[in-house]
Amino acid sequence: MEQSNFNERVKLAFKMSGLSQHQLAEKVGISQPAIQKILSGRSNSSRKLVEIANALDVDLFWLTTGSGEMKKGNINSNAKILGTIDDWDSNTPLDDDEVEVPFYKDIRLSAGNGFADDIEDYNGCKLRLSKSTMRRYGIDKNCTVCLTVYGDSMEPVFRDGATVAIDRADRHIRDGKIYAINHDGLLRIKILEKLPGNQIKIKSYNSGYDDEIVLQDEITILGRVWWQSSILD
Repeated sequence: MEQSNFNERVKLAFKMSGLSQHQLAEKVGISQPAIQKILSGRSNSSRKLVEIANALDVDLFWLTTGSGEMKKGNINSNAKILGTIDDWDSNTPLDDDEVEVPFYKDIRLSAGNGFADDIEDYNGCKLRLSKSTMRRYGIDKNCTVCLTVYGDSMEPVFRDGATVAIDRADRHIRDGKIYAINHDGLLRIKILEKLPGNQIKIKSYNSGYDDEIVLQDEITILGRVWWQSSILD
């Protein structure tokens, strides 16, 4: 997570929330001076990401990465999976603001230690996404696929069982962004950072997982994760 950009998003969401610093502190469960440090960029608030997003009524994925829609619920309402709801099937006409993209429903990306599989094992499922959202973020529908994430190494941003969309045209590493990678036959979803000597740091959001250092030649970048949807318990 890029700390400076994160703090800018927190400040924007705070300004739009209409809350006072005292009110936000109460909602998050920390002191007002701690809130001041977060808003000024002097504090690492990674342990309170979920509470801050909920208190400011913004989407957690947007708050931590800058991708997707700012307000809660907009991303999740952005997609429909054909065949999972009785009212929808493959013959249902697309809305004017919808496109269909492949959904590799049986292939899972690991947010843990890895899951071996072939990303091209397409099963025919499709997921509907908003054209306007894809235009806003410069995503080509022909380069987008959706997969399922499992594991807890990327919590709280990615929950076990979340659906993610990958832009397969975006394979250039930008530090702090989230990518789907093939690591020695294991499909993984991780934060990547470049290091000297053609090395890559593989990071998780969950502090219980250690960073890994690998040579760039050891991984294949499948695409950047730009969208996610998950069910909250």
